[in-house]
Amino acid sequence: MLCMPVRSILAFQSRTVCCAAIKPHGLMYPNNTNFTIAKRHAVTDFIGINTKSKISEFINRFQIMNPLNKSKYEANSWILYEKLVDQIPFDQIIIKLDLPDTFNSWFIITELHLWMIFVRLMNEGTQGTMIRNFIMEALWNDVEFRSKKLATVSADVRHRQIKELSDQLRGALVGYDEGWLSNDMVLASMVWRRIFNKECNDPEKIELVVKYIRKQMSILQLQTFDSLFTKKDVKWIKFV
Repeated sequence: MLCMPVRSILAFQSRTVCCAAIKPHGLMYPNNTNFTIAKRHAVTDFIGINTKSKISEFINRFQIMNPLNKSKYEANSWILYEKLVDQIPFDQIIIKLDLPDTFNSWFIITELHLWMIFVRLMNEGTQGTMIRNFIMEALWNDVEFRSKKLATVSADVRHRQIKELSDQLRGALVGYDEGWLSNDMVLASMVWRRIFNKECNDPEKIELVVKYIRKQMSILQLQTFDSLFTKKDVKWIKFV
């Protein structure tokens, strides 16, 4: 399944799986909040950001955990996932990097872009963590949907391969975090291992990905929570 060609079987930009799974509770429109970056943030932990008092954070967490609010966050997160994935420049990346046109390539590229969104969401405390978790649920729902379209393999084989992707994803998030919080050399090493599977001998391609990550991350960090989550105004830059 992971090495099945995808373009002729499943169009990248034409999907309805997420919309069909959204619960009919309406959408949530949080208040616009000013946002400043104190320092870099990672997906796997919170790194010393103190934008709210303990009392306000407790109140915020209590409001978020309200079942109705939680369902609205979930619905908005699934819509955000669909929009994010639909706009990823898959074709540009595959062509520029000479990646195989397979399901595994789609997953690795999607994983990278979602990680960049997760880094931004980690500035939002409890609600950022909740949105990240809902986006992960949407991802695995999408993976299940796409995998069924790609190959007529047994359910056991498909589930085993999805489990492998899940294990790889956890390691990738940690690796990207390490590169993001250290330097371009460490980030380039992660790109070489994950995206190119240690088989790229062209440093210019690796450098292209690193520059793309840094530029995209700088744009995301300046984006307000309202524009990201409420308006879903996320545009991936051109991969050149």
